[in-house]
Amino acid sequence: MTSQKLPPPAVRSVGDGFWNIRGSFHLGPIDLGTQTSLVRLEDGRHVFLDSYALDDPSRRWAESVVGDAGPSAIINLHPFHTIHVRAMATMFPRAKLYGTARHHAKLPDLPWAPERTEGADFPALFDDFEFSVPRGVAFVADNDNLHFASVLALHRASGVLHVDDTLSVTRLPKLLRRFEREAVFLHPSLPFVLDKRAGAAADFRAWAAELVELCKGATTLCAAHSAILTADDERSIADRVAKAVRLLRPVVDLHERRYG
Repeated sequence: MTSQKLPPPAVRSVGDGFWNIRGSFHLGPIDLGTQTSLVRLEDGRHVFLDSYALDDPSRRWAESVVGDAGPSAIINLHPFHTIHVRAMATMFPRAKLYGTARHHAKLPDLPWAPERTEGADFPALFDDFEFSVPRGVAFVADNDNLHFASVLALHRASGVLHVDDTLSVTRLPKLLRRFEREAVFLHPSLPFVLDKRAGAAADFRAWAAELVELCKGATTLCAAHSAILTADDERSIADRVAKAVRLLRPVVDLHERRYG
């Protein structure tokens, strides 16, 4: 068994048995950031949420945590986060590899487990988590630049919500900090990914209400391209997500008037 090392700067301990590892993703000169999370399950196994090509200090630290058994699974949650999948699968070859249908299609030579992470049968495999998949929107839009939908994962034991593009955390400018320093937003591509059919708006509203309810069990939000947000005495994660949903209500109402 490998002795556990102190975590390097990229690793943030955000809950009991939950470590978020911050990474880099450059779009030109801009580092948009990305993430993976290492989570200890109740039975003592470990899984990664999403893939990132860990640097040497982070890899050695992760190996010291998971021990000789290694992680039991790598669970890829965002259909458009594919760049680091092969590197992580190579780094931990004994881990069972899960992904969305798009992961399977983009990297067909990897040893994928048959269950898709966006599928209705997937949550039963990992009851340490509560998963949420947006409804009323295209999970994979025709335009590759529209990254609204992903699978959100709440770790029940720690209360940490791991989410990719669907939610972001924004530090507000000083003039807007009277009530809060950070705000949560839904991805701005929502107007373009809502299904062009009757009932899509109602489906989205129902999912958004379920998301707010899910977030009542969340103490921390880890967002891929922005930041980690911890609930405080004044505003819960659920309150912040509810506000994000309200901000986009006019978009959903307009869509309903057009399509029914």
